[in-house]
Amino acid sequence: MRTWITRLSLVGATCLFAASAALAATQARIEGAVENSRQEPIAGARIVITSPELSSFNKVVETDTHGRYKVMILDATKHYVFRAEAPGYSPSEQSVKVQVGSMNNQVDFTLNSEKEAAAAQQKKMMARPGYKELDEAYALLKEGKKAEARDKLKEAVAIVPDMTQAWATLAEVEYELQDYKQSLEDARACLQLDEDSTSCLASAANAAAKVGDEEAYKTYMAHYQELNPGDPATLFNQAAEYLNAMDDEAARPLLEECLEVDPTFSKCLFEYGMLLLRTGDLQGAKQQLEKYLEVAPDGDDAATARETIKYL
Repeated sequence: MRTWITRLSLVGATCLFAASAALAATQARIEGAVENSRQEPIAGARIVITSPELSSFNKVVETDTHGRYKVMILDATKHYVFRAEAPGYSPSEQSVKVQVGSMNNQVDFTLNSEKEAAAAQQKKMMARPGYKELDEAYALLKEGKKAEARDKLKEAVAIVPDMTQAWATLAEVEYELQDYKQSLEDARACLQLDEDSTSCLASAANAAAKVGDEEAYKTYMAHYQELNPGDPATLFNQAAEYLNAMDDEAARPLLEECLEVDPTFSKCLFEYGMLLLRTGDLQGAKQQLEKYLEVAPDGDDAATARETIKYL
């Protein structure tokens, strides 16, 4: 009886050893490092490991103070996805399939900061047809070449007709080039894509005013003001209604709020200066008109401001 027990134990041990050997034969070890774009280690980065072949598999390890990690994969016959993530960085993934039984596998990650990732994405987007022309248009605008920029913007919207940003910029450039009718058409094309685009609403309102379409001006301006109640342009237009009605008392707080929001808003500077002049504050009027000329020396009201200052 004792002999039988001994033999049974030996058989069990043999089976256990065989099972362990079989399990070890499917294993693989993986190690690696996580660093930023300056090749500095990222401590505490998470490595999340999943497998498209094992729906319930999910393993997480963290990097040490040197930005390194190690992990043992028990079933290296499968494919795995390693995802490295850390606060303030854009995550990165790698598909991993290593040799069964291997112990020297290296899977490293370089993580870009969120700002770097956004810049890279922007650069990638701007290399696409349409967006490339838009980027070139911005470069031309920085050089003051508005006519050339307009041509590039037209190319951009011809390639990508639903590019709201290009339509908005095109409407602004056409307005600055004093083609108000075309500016209004471009702004309307933009608003068909995004009816709440504040820049396109502003261009549409300004262009409508220039071409004498009072009804369109009121419609676009009302929507703009609804979306931007505290915007200097909104405050100015509200004040202008009172000024046109000769109600300086009601216009004054709006002009003052406008200049509090944006002390360089030229239209508010000029109208506030003229309001002060009408109320007898000659010194205040002179100061506001001088500020206006500093901000807009070639503005629509510059000649009036200079003539008025002569008499103050």
